[in-house]
Amino acid sequence: MNGAMLDRLGLNALGYGPFRIFFVSNFLSNSSMFVFNAGLGWYILKLTDSPAAVGFAFFVNGLPWLLLMAHAGLLTDRYGPRPLVALSYAITGAAILALGALALIPGTPLWAVLALAFFVGAFQTVGAPGFISIVTELVPAGAVSSAVALNFLGISVGRIAGGIIGGTLIGLGPAGFALVGAALFQAAPALHIWRLATIPVERSPRSERGLLGPLLDAARYGVRNPTLGVILLLSAGPGLLGLSYNFILPVAAQEMGIGGEGLGLLLAASGAGGLLAGMTAEGVMRRFGHGRTVFTGLASSALGLTAFGLMPTILVPIALVAIGFVGAGFLVYSAASLSLVQALAPPALRGRLTSLFTLLYWGLMPIGGLLGGAAAELTNARFTIAAAGLILLGTGVAAVLGRRQILDLRVERDGTLQGAEQETTARAA
Repeated sequence: MNGAMLDRLGLNALGYGPFRIFFVSNFLSNSSMFVFNAGLGWYILKLTDSPAAVGFAFFVNGLPWLLLMAHAGLLTDRYGPRPLVALSYAITGAAILALGALALIPGTPLWAVLALAFFVGAFQTVGAPGFISIVTELVPAGAVSSAVALNFLGISVGRIAGGIIGGTLIGLGPAGFALVGAALFQAAPALHIWRLATIPVERSPRSERGLLGPLLDAARYGVRNPTLGVILLLSAGPGLLGLSYNFILPVAAQEMGIGGEGLGLLLAASGAGGLLAGMTAEGVMRRFGHGRTVFTGLASSALGLTAFGLMPTILVPIALVAIGFVGAGFLVYSAASLSLVQALAPPALRGRLTSLFTLLYWGLMPIGGLLGGAAAELTNARFTIAAAGLILLGTGVAAVLGRRQILDLRVERDGTLQGAEQETTARAA
């Protein structure tokens, strides 16, 4: 497929060899994470028979994202994303392998499983900002929007593969088998990432002010640029409410009576929705603008969550369609949002501003998992998911009313940003 065809399809980032390598590595890593989520959630549920315990396990696993994400962004600015992503893949894979081995040993204490789950989350966090910002060092500015969309497309493809593989392994034997499989997928691409050829960029100098000072500089930049600030703050809604549905899907599958194989289908359906959205996301953003696409994606995911939660149990096929809309909506939302964050951020702060988005979007997921597990314990998982969808829809409406200028933002093919005159003035001030 030639470059002109790739450009028309919004896939022009695939025309660059280093990004193609990263895209495949991204697929393997994301497949691993969804196999891991299925395996860990199913293991804890069978061990404790408690939705709250499942939520707590994912809270422990995700806590490093909340505690360490901002510092990981600073490390990414200083040392570059490539080495941090490679090390993250390798060490996370080793930790998941150890966790899988523990899960296969009868009588393993829960605290040991939770401790390793925390360790897994810590090394995932190290590479998380670089996983997003590395695209700016693999493709030229005009292909960054395409690369971001394809990055999230890789998550959806990984969700499909991971859901099918995880559900199959859970159905065939103990959940520990799924964790061992996740470890192999996670560690496999580490060496390929380490060897990637990247575009040279200026790194942030070492600061005598330690970690806090530079991070505060990034936060103040967001305050001075309110459109960027609202985009960043809006990501807390999906992080705290929406994405935590991943953690209580094992409980929902048990409530629906569809078992581990059904859990795999739910994960695969969400990934299928994301796959379809990812293949068209770049074209949608170019046609309607990145700002409008942010809110379109958020509304799709919110309505999908609500429909899934309210759907009668016997209508499993329709519930699968609803969860597909959730996957599609979150992919479109995150791709458009991160394209805008990349475009609005100066190079010296890009890693830290990206990490702030990541902190709010993914870093709040453990709190969402803890709250979701507690709510599911008191009510049920599907009611909890429906309520999260309704609240998420409200946050999107509030953001539109509070900063309508976001609707006019668009990243052009050459990487320039349109509809951001006030932001340009603020950056120059």
